[in-house]
Amino acid sequence: MKFMLVLVVCTAIYNDCDPGMKHKEIFTSWKECMLTAHQESINLIKAQPPGYVDENGIYIKFYCDKII
Repeated sequence: MKFMLVLVVCTAIYNDCDPGMKHKEIFTSWKECMLTAHQESINLIKAQPPGYVDENGIYIKFYCDKII
């Protein structure tokens, strides 16, 4: 089975989310997809400018879609 990771950047302040971003890698296990999802979420938060995450209530949603 193969999985595609989709990451979605959202703001709790404005109750809105950007369109999902598909990760370039295709995964052969749910576990690898989930581990990458958590790491990429951390990377996205760290990449934001100072204060941006706090001011906008930024959070990351993600899911692993099964590819048939």
